[in-house]
Amino acid sequence: MYKNVILFFLSIISLSTIQAQDKITISGYLTDATNGEALLFGNILLKNTTVGANSNEYGFYSIDVPKGESVTIVFSYIGFESIEQELIEDVSKTVNIKLNPEGETLTEVEVVASKISSEKEEIRSTQTSTIHIPVKDIKTIPSLGGEVDIIKVVQLMPGIAKGGEGGTGMFVRGGDADQNLVLLDEATVYNIGHLFGFFSVFNPDALKDMTIIKGGFPAHYGGRLSSVLDVRMNEGNNQKLKVEGGIGLLSSRITIQAPIIKDKASFLISGRRTYIDQVFKAAGVKLPYYFYDLNAKLNYKISDKDRIFLSSYFGDDVLKFNDSDLEENEDDLDLNFGFQLGNFTQTLRWNHIYNPKLFSNLSIIHTAFNYNIRGKIDNNSILVKSEIRDIGAKMDFANYKTDKIKLRYGSQIILHRFRPNILSAKGDVAEFIDSKEGELRNTLEMAFYGNYEFQPTEKLKLSTGLRLSATAVKEKLFFNPEPRFSANYALNDVQSFKFSYSQMNQYMHRVSSSTVALPTDLWYPVSKNVKPQSSHQFAAAYHHFFEKNKISMTVEAYFKAMKNLIEYKEGSNLILNDNFEDLLLQGKGKSWGTELLLRKQNGKVSGWIAYTLAWSRRHFDELNNGEKFWAKYDRRHIFSFVGNWKMSKRLTFSAVWEYSSGARFTPIRAQYLFPNAGLTNIELVPVYSKRNEFRLSSSHRLDINFVISNKPHKRFRSEWHLGAYNFYNRATPFTIRVKLDEQTGQLKYEQPGLFGFIPSIAYNFKF
Repeated sequence: MYKNVILFFLSIISLSTIQAQDKITISGYLTDATNGEALLFGNILLKNTTVGANSNEYGFYSIDVPKGESVTIVFSYIGFESIEQELIEDVSKTVNIKLNPEGETLTEVEVVASKISSEKEEIRSTQTSTIHIPVKDIKTIPSLGGEVDIIKVVQLMPGIAKGGEGGTGMFVRGGDADQNLVLLDEATVYNIGHLFGFFSVFNPDALKDMTIIKGGFPAHYGGRLSSVLDVRMNEGNNQKLKVEGGIGLLSSRITIQAPIIKDKASFLISGRRTYIDQVFKAAGVKLPYYFYDLNAKLNYKISDKDRIFLSSYFGDDVLKFNDSDLEENEDDLDLNFGFQLGNFTQTLRWNHIYNPKLFSNLSIIHTAFNYNIRGKIDNNSILVKSEIRDIGAKMDFANYKTDKIKLRYGSQIILHRFRPNILSAKGDVAEFIDSKEGELRNTLEMAFYGNYEFQPTEKLKLSTGLRLSATAVKEKLFFNPEPRFSANYALNDVQSFKFSYSQMNQYMHRVSSSTVALPTDLWYPVSKNVKPQSSHQFAAAYHHFFEKNKISMTVEAYFKAMKNLIEYKEGSNLILNDNFEDLLLQGKGKSWGTELLLRKQNGKVSGWIAYTLAWSRRHFDELNNGEKFWAKYDRRHIFSFVGNWKMSKRLTFSAVWEYSSGARFTPIRAQYLFPNAGLTNIELVPVYSKRNEFRLSSSHRLDINFVISNKPHKRFRSEWHLGAYNFYNRATPFTIRVKLDEQTGQLKYEQPGLFGFIPSIAYNFKF
């Protein structure tokens, strides 16, 4: 079967050798005129035709035009003024286009009110289950602490359930939290949360945009089952010095970007540091915890055909607690406790244009995630460490054969180095905990991929792809073909139907003792006994763009079947344990549902409405007596409303309202008395219900935010953010407490919430 799939795919690619006659190619980069930033996924259209193209994730575009004929090309991007370029060319030509932000025209160009829009381009795209979000468009959205968090924004999209209240966990279309591939400038970010997941590691001032893909995965993505979150950093202003920052209740940040050589080279450096420790200290509570992160990027334009980029991220969570932090230390203890949790990524990229139709990107990537927990009381001490480190390379080609045929192909290789749970114990505690070096586990993950997109008719566009993935571990080689297919049938300019199928495989998993991102979580590879997780996903969508109101609507249904999912044996102890394979169980899962997204991206009033109706089930032979059970984050209904209202040039009001069905749990239904083994006492033995049989109560919450800006067109721009999290003070159930009612003798459950009403204030500036 797989052999036939591969042969079919190769035969399809061979058709791409057919070239269009009497056409030339116009190509180049689409950029922001004010700072030189590449504009990703911008729109390029031949006026009065249906021929169009998009800039790719690096800002490069390529479009065919008739040879020797007068043509007009329209270039547009959301939030920027569209322009028209008239051309009469006999040979292919490079045309680099600079667009001005709306209201900031700097050069004499013809500004047009183009009918092209990203919404209409979405109608014609074969890509399903994908949402593109420029970061600049979400900076007014209310959030905890007054600083926008891109992970919290992603959680407001359909098909994405969050874990606990305020956390950064993402459970996409019935998947688990470790099944999401999160990329920052193409480098994997293994831990996306600060403060046990309540803040994400992404500083919004350093970021350009993000794309969330939930299904219909392009062939150049792989390694996870549920989603891809592709986050791109700003490149650095190559026109002038720019400084921006912000001061909030919990953290402050500053970003500096400037040209090194104008129009040729630039840099960006962005830092953020929380002062949670100082806030608690002022409240009379000692909590010696803080986090910080640093983003940096260099880019250099070698020539019109070659550009290089070097980007890096470094972030740490730090907790240091010793005997001096105790108000009373009557026993004069020598006490020291703390942990450090860190992420580190580096990406070196080279963009090269071979000719107007062939573009390539070479990336060399290094990423690391580690934690260490240490504790000392007098002569007793313990140290727990874990680390994962990747070194990899990816070569990617985009070949624009004609205006109806596009190829993308490449390869990727990653060396993973896992060192789970290094344990060291000294003193009396060493009698109970054995010191262990932690076995070094190396795995080599490889992939070759190709994607062929073509348009056989004016209304029908098809995309077929294949990813050949493999990983080599000790004494075992796993190999899996991963076919991809998607189709788009356009009813007209504003309506289309889409369908997609994709197969994904995952060669690692996260060992976690809870759904909160704790320092004890660690990544673990597949092995001779632990098979890769895999999924097959089908999705069908209907898109409609309402031109009068500038509202796009997407209704999408999906079905996903998963194998070799990870769970743990009942009663497993994952703390201070490095023999995880004996505790792991593998089973099956299915998820299905329907999603609705109404979105308006322009105008005085913008935002979106998202609704998800979903089911997610699991089946493990060793759990729940072998019966199927609902997944923990099987949330039946999720609804979110996000609104932005530009009340005036200086005042913006934003609001977010969320509703969600409660997470599932396994309650104690009864207790009975039973004598212990020595017949010396009577113990209470709990009787549990079926696994995840009950739900926490549903929750809803309103967040608001006012943004007050100074007068526009001033060089020094400032704004105040005044907002409130959980405006009407309805705490979301966070956990379950079991108590015995002394009057009735029955068990009762309490659902304490985590956050009540929390006001916020922040001051942002830029010049």
